[in-house]
Amino acid sequence: MKNIGKNTNRIIIVARLFILGVLTFNSQALAQGHSEHQSGQELKAPQTAQEHRERAAYYRQKAAEYRAEAESHKKMLSDYSKGVARNPKDTNENPYIKKMRLHCEKYSDAAESLAREADEMAKFHEMRAKEMEGK
Repeated sequence: MKNIGKNTNRIIIVARLFILGVLTFNSQALAQGHSEHQSGQELKAPQTAQEHRERAAYYRQKAAEYRAEAESHKKMLSDYSKGVARNPKDTNENPYIKKMRLHCEKYSDAAESLAREADEMAKFHEMRAKEMEGK
């Protein structure tokens, strides 16, 4: 029976390390995603109304992606919290859950901030497209 407990602890540790690896990879991808276009090419300044509209669509898509990242971290935290054992007599937050909560909240807040910024850039490019058409 002692081996079962040790194996369970090892599985939990490996799962936590895997989750942290995924979180690290995702945060690096999120940071790089803003500076590159979907095709991997750098963004160029739009020159025509159509290019501004395309850029607005690009930023709307990025905003949706950032919001999806934020939601996935909120869900991940919720799922993670369900899998950690708690002592019903202990009123303090489990330190493992606290660490994950702080990470996920920070990541979600950053993604939401990027989404708001992308929304603003989409509005700007729509406005520039209309200006160029004289509307």
